Amino acid sequence: MIPRFEYDSRHERLERQFITTPSHKRPDPAEIRRLLASTSLIRNGCDLDLLVFLYRHPRTLLTSEQIAAFVGRDMKVVAEALDAFIAAGFVERLHNPTHAARMYLLVVHGPEGKGLKRLLDLASTRQGRQEILAILNSRNELRAEHLRLVKSVCA
Repeated sequence: MIPRFEYDSRHERLERQFITTPSHKRPDPAEIRRLLASTSLIRNGCDLDLLVFLYRHPRTLLTSEQIAAFVGRDMKVVAEALDAFIAAGFVERLHNPTHAARMYLLVVHGPEGKGLKRLLDLASTRQGRQEILAILNSRNELRAEHLRLVKSVCA
């Protein structure tokens, strides 16, 4: 809650009011599912954490190892995610021949970018991130179960 002071002319005194901000509301799971479906790029928590990092730092001059350390994920998984984001056009990587670090630019434009921006806004809050991760985990569990069923039928 954010305290706000207003002058009440009827009572001619200073009143203290508390206003709750919309960020304290629980994110809508249906909206998150819709946003994840429209942005099939985010497959797991690493993808989400990496995109949130790039969203907070849209122009980043770092090595892949440094990004992996900041995100707190395995370097190989981060490198694969970066390559997927670059292939999808959400991230640009600029090479500097005099330096080992690369400039990574997050590109969030167009209709698909609008959905990604909304998803990253949600993921930037604790509740939003938890809700997105729960949905991603349940979706990944369903995929794993489906794969097990297909393998058992084919065997």
